[in-house]
Amino acid sequence: MVNLGLTRITALLKQTPQTWNAIHVAGTNGKGSICAYLMAMLRANQISCGRFTSPHLIDPRDCITINDSIVSENKFRHFERLVKKRNEEQHIGASEFELLTATAFEIFESEKVEVGIIEVGLGGALDATNALKHKCVTVISKIGLDHQSFLGNTIEEIALQKAGIMRKGVPCVVDGSNPKSVLDVLQKHADETGSTIQFTDFESDPLVEKLRGKLEPHQRQNLACAHQAFRLAYPQRSSSIDILASAAKDMVWPGRLQWLSIEKITGRNENVLLDGAHNPQSAEVLAGFVEKHLRSLNRPITWVLAATQGKDVSEMLKMLLRDGDSAAAVEFGPVDQMPWVKPNNSATILEAVGKCGITVSSQFDASTDVCSALDWASRAADGGPLVIAGSLYLVSDIFNMMASKSPTHLIIVCCHGIWLGGPARGYDEDEWLIAGFQKGETPTFIEHIKAGLRVLGGDENSVLMFSGGPTRKETRLSEARSYANLAGANAYFGIVSEASASERISCEERALDSYYNVLFTLLKFWRDYGSWPRKMTIVSHAFKRERLVDCHCGAIGYPLEQVDFVGVDPPGMIDGTNEAAIKGTVEAVTQWKEDPHGKEELLASKRRKRNPWGISQKFFPEEEDRIRSGIHLGSLDTGDDYLLEEVTQPWSQHQGP
Repeated sequence: MVNLGLTRITALLKQTPQTWNAIHVAGTNGKGSICAYLMAMLRANQISCGRFTSPHLIDPRDCITINDSIVSENKFRHFERLVKKRNEEQHIGASEFELLTATAFEIFESEKVEVGIIEVGLGGALDATNALKHKCVTVISKIGLDHQSFLGNTIEEIALQKAGIMRKGVPCVVDGSNPKSVLDVLQKHADETGSTIQFTDFESDPLVEKLRGKLEPHQRQNLACAHQAFRLAYPQRSSSIDILASAAKDMVWPGRLQWLSIEKITGRNENVLLDGAHNPQSAEVLAGFVEKHLRSLNRPITWVLAATQGKDVSEMLKMLLRDGDSAAAVEFGPVDQMPWVKPNNSATILEAVGKCGITVSSQFDASTDVCSALDWASRAADGGPLVIAGSLYLVSDIFNMMASKSPTHLIIVCCHGIWLGGPARGYDEDEWLIAGFQKGETPTFIEHIKAGLRVLGGDENSVLMFSGGPTRKETRLSEARSYANLAGANAYFGIVSEASASERISCEERALDSYYNVLFTLLKFWRDYGSWPRKMTIVSHAFKRERLVDCHCGAIGYPLEQVDFVGVDPPGMIDGTNEAAIKGTVEAVTQWKEDPHGKEELLASKRRKRNPWGISQKFFPEEEDRIRSGIHLGSLDTGDDYLLEEVTQPWSQHQGP
């Protein structure tokens, strides 16, 4: 249960130094987005930082981010055990949230971050995060009616609780779009505390003005708060508007106005809108977005709705629903580490729909079956707009469903030739397009296919991707597609079934060298499954192990301990008679060590020669995909992309299963 107060958290943190400065963010709505904007601005200026937000969406460690990545599983568990042991030995009786807060603070100290961005869990004055020792700025976002049983029954009472994060001599940034009665309460408390208060006006904020056309109204308010807080914390960096704008426009905050594919769950091709709106104020924002972007299509909206027990959903429903809409009600599952959080009864939600004066065309009570709710909604929408809303805990359930439906192990079979087809099913070298130096190697290519299939057959959580582009002017057929065709022509050599192969084997058809075999296949995995693999197995020639694993995986920052390699060499390499190939192997490794990302002319020219069909080497066809991926890219004079060095890429945050 929720038990506010600072006694237990103070005891937990008694021996924990807090050498980092903190930006403390409270409010009813928008505080998570403000934290995300701040993180983006700090990182764009190469400032080491940590972020602590709640609730988590998949795993409790999601709440803790160091620089660009979620804290590793190993580090999180280490400090979680340390904090829990302290709690038991000292009989403190801390709550789950207090334990999590202390864990975050310990990790920040261990990582020696310069600044911590801390989101209040509930309220402000008595929230565990208010045990911060070195606040440099506090922020109070939009305030509305929520959690009244803990914070007060009026917006002014709630505002006073939020004001409790203010400190003497520490500036406080307040969303100036709050009602006057709220601003008056906050100003009065600031005067009494000795804090200086600054009310934001997004209309006059230069950063907001620069991005105006790309932001929804509530995003402008949140960005103005984050920008002012950043300027107060780092006045010497405040003039870098272009840098901040680039960082802010790429900010992604999961579960808030997020477009998501649920095709893996329901077969629906069109994306759905996912939003954690769970109070009247956030519902108003969502309703405005839906009105602007979805109702303009002149099709009714299909909703999947959930709510937390004790919330009056009628006000939210009146804002969201319109005559002719359809609605499924569902109950989210148990919330990890928050057993007191219970879902509103699904039948009660539908009763509220009936009482709010709106006539829906159809409705469905999914009870506790989220998958059933999504299936029904997908059929009811029939390709039309579908929105999932009402609770961040429902968002969490859907993210967990997506994760459980996704494979975790990527098998990459690097392709080296093109099988054109034929009655010998690949066993006659005349059926292949290969380079002169590859003569006699096609049986090895077939062994590569078999090796990949064996790994696939041994792990039900794996998928296999053949990788290689159309490298020959004689045909548009890609190396990858030709390998897949050969595997199918041989009935997958009896290693996996045709049904399994059709679901778990695909082709990456753009790679022109071994570096891009790894990188483009990794990107395809993300596009297909919305996540990054926790394990990779690379299949190629054994003599290419150093190049593929140490050079390429090392260069892109994929954890090497999560890479397996299966190598099968051609006869000339096994018996040492192919001296030219052996010499070429040493030269290739040297070249990749000197140019880890293949940006310079020597390696880039080799790719151009292998690209007779002008296949694009851009990482993403759409800028929106790049932003969602979280990958940090630069752009070459040729227009091609490259990975930025000395930054943490999103796949690097996965530390084992």
